[in-house]
Formats: sequence, C-alpha cells, structure tokens
Amino acid sequence: MNCVIIDDEPAAIDVLKFHLNNISYVELQKTFRDPLDALEYLQQHSVDLIFLDINMPKLSGINFPKFLQNPPLIIFTTAYSEYALESYELKAVDYLLKPIEFNRLLQAVMKAKQQVENNNSMPISGSEISTDITKQTIFIKSGSEFHQIYVHNIKYIESEGNYVTIYTDKRPVLARYKLSEVIEMLPKAYFTRIHRSYIVALKHIETVKKNSVVVDNKEIPLSSNYREEFMAIIEDRVNK
Repeated sequence: MNCVIIDDEPAAIDVLKFHLNNISYVELQKTFRDPLDALEYLQQHSVDLIFLDINMPKLSGINFPKFLQNPPLIIFTTAYSEYALESYELKAVDYLLKPIEFNRLLQAVMKAKQQVENNNSMPISGSEISTDITKQTIFIKSGSEFHQIYVHNIKYIESEGNYVTIYTDKRPVLARYKLSEVIEMLPKAYFTRIHRSYIVALKHIETVKKNSVVVDNKEIPLSSNYREEFMAIIEDRVNK
C-alpha cells in the first residue's frame, strides 16, 4: 500500500516515518512540508493513502482533497480535535490526534488496507465467499504481541468489557479492542454484527434460529436490535 505524508512540521513527519517503518505492507513514497508541492505530485502520481495534516500554510488539509480529481484514501493527522466531524464528512479513513501512538496508527492503517483490498476485489456471489478472501489478513495486538490472522479463518468474535476474543479455525486470540473497532477492520461482505457482544462470519453460520444463530456448535444470541438487518442479509443470500 503506497502512501505519502503531508505535514508542515518536520517532527510530525519523523514520528509518522518511524511508525510506518514498522508496518511491512506500507510503502512510503514521499513526504511533503508544502501542500502545493504535494498537490503537484499527486496530479502525476497515484497513491493509495495520504497522511494529511489540517493546519498548514497556503492550503488546509480540509480543502486539499477538493483539488484532486480522484482523491486517495485519507488519514488526517492533527493536534486539533474540532475538525473531526468535517473530516468524516469528507469520508476520511480515520482522524488521528497528535502525538500519534503506534497502536492508534496501526488501527487506522489496517482500516485503509481493508478499504484498498475491498476496492480491488470484484463483487462476488455467496458461493465464492470461501475462496475470495483466503489471502486477506488483519493484525491484532494482544498484550505485547501482534497476531496476523487470516480473515477467512475467523468464525466469530465475542466481546466482554473492553476485550474481544477472536475465535478462529486454529486458536482464540484475546485482545483489548471495542467490538465497533474490530468490525471496521473486517470486510462487510463476510461479517455482520448480530448482538452488542457478537460478530459472526456469514460463511461459518450453521443454523439460523428465531433468536440465535449457531456457529461452530455454539449458539450465539441474535439481538432484536440487529435481527432485521441480519435477516435481510440471509434472505438476500437465499434468493441468490
């Protein structure tokens, strides 16, 4: 995944470069302190992702994407929280507040990686699900370790407090995440939330009952808050 950094502060660029050097699937092409130089470069070169500061001379980060015909994915990096709402209206991948910690940056980059992979994949039918995502992975931080998990191996995810347990074909992985953070890492075509405490992989569902689903011989509650949307997905697959 190719990216550029646009920030008028050299120290901020150095922090991002240091963190990105530890993420193997990200290739930093260039850094820019002048947004106009970056604009000229991006009009001639294609990248997947921009790390974009907001308060810059000449051209603000909020206005910067308006000058690009096909803007890449954007992760805003700023010391100011008041632009968060406007950034999401621009469909930014994420909004990182300085000083930026590695864990938070990694979450944002994984979201971007997933979007790039989703954009590069063709629409598929339910019968093709088992083979289409066999190469897709996510990184999950558990304690001091990072686990690379193949998406197609995930059966379901259970939340308890501030932790989630990701159940896979091989082993469960316990990590400190919110369920809402995990669902953003996963391709929406293959996973759905059915309860405030559960996400399930559609291809691993064995049985759908009135108030529950069965995955890997485990009966998982189906909440009334999620039932209508979930049943629409199931009925759509039946019709296909």
